[in-house]
Amino acid sequence: MNITTTDKYELVLHNVPTCAVCNKPVERVESMYDIAYGGKRFRVYCHGNMEEAFLDDVWIEDCNSIQFGQAFIDKLPQKQLESR
Repeated sequence: MNITTTDKYELVLHNVPTCAVCNKPVERVESMYDIAYGGKRFRVYCHGNMEEAFLDDVWIEDCNSIQFGQAFIDKLPQKQLESR
């Protein structure tokens, strides 16, 4: 089976990312092709926030599969190092 570039773009949309804050699927996913930068731009929305990711054409061409991960992972509280 040969997968074209267009098919690879659409394969990404089969999985839904989960929100790291509420641990549920995000409320909304948007994807669009960005002509100016030559790649696919993804936006996810959950609990009133928006996060954006960008995959350029080279990454998409070179990958066998692309999957969504966790969104808003940077919003989780981070452990602070103690100074001694």
